[in-house]
Amino acid sequence: METNVISLQSLTKKYNKFTAVQNVSLNVRKGDIYGLIGKNGAGKTTLFKMILGLSNPSEGKVSINGSSTQSELLKERNNIGFLIGSNFFGYLDAYQNIEYYRILKGIKDKNETIRVLEIVGLAGTKKPFKEYSMGMKQRLGIANAILGNPEIVILDEPVNGLDPQGIVDIRNLIKLLNEEYKMTLVVSSHILSELDLVANRFGIIDHGVLIKEVDKEHLQDSEKDSVIISTNNNARAMELILANFKLDEIKELNGKLELINGSIDTAEIVDVLVKNDLKVKEIYKVKKSLEDVYFHLTGGANSNA
Repeated sequence: METNVISLQSLTKKYNKFTAVQNVSLNVRKGDIYGLIGKNGAGKTTLFKMILGLSNPSEGKVSINGSSTQSELLKERNNIGFLIGSNFFGYLDAYQNIEYYRILKGIKDKNETIRVLEIVGLAGTKKPFKEYSMGMKQRLGIANAILGNPEIVILDEPVNGLDPQGIVDIRNLIKLLNEEYKMTLVVSSHILSELDLVANRFGIIDHGVLIKEVDKEHLQDSEKDSVIISTNNNARAMELILANFKLDEIKELNGKLELINGSIDTAEIVDVLVKNDLKVKEIYKVKKSLEDVYFHLTGGANSNA
């Protein structure tokens, strides 16, 4: 039986007349890498802050490991690490910064600072934080998040502003924390292709509303695939296809036809067209990506997520 480590029930956050998060219900299961998707201002960070107790919900309920009372949540939140921005001393090195937070968090094991720095690849780094690359800063932030070996880790835009190598480093680190250290992670990112590589479950939030929650294995099932076809007479091909096949949608774009239907058989289409003396120049199926699903659900095309 799957265990939910985080459950949100009808969670709403209002600031006077502005509603930042509206009636959000979602579940993060033990062992998940949960990808939270939404453009800037969609409500991701507000949602994280309510989970962490940094902001109180206007309505609804937060449950962590089945606990929902204030006293229980206080205890459970001590077992959540998080990266929401970074707040380090520019003149201190990696060890000194993390040692400061180890003491602040009341972690008695003095080896814990070295342990987390080794995990993120910053052990032995002597230069001050102010001289770090963006990738190093994010890795130090993750080192702080995993101090004390928390069960749950929340990472808000961990690859934001990173170069390709930095993105790969964070991707591998997220996988390591999940697979080797058995941490459940909730990760937000505007780089949808990157979330697609690491997350096993997704929540799509837009204007404060959770519009879809889906497992990775069901992502393709959630949106119909497309068939792209080009012939010597697309107008006639469209007539024949509409007369012989049941489609959700068919449209012409850039000299090609796009057929929307996840179960359509390309061989059958070719057979009908060829029998009616049409020449099929090309035909292929297009699988829907996470980005396709996001833009379809939010009605966007070229905006950041």
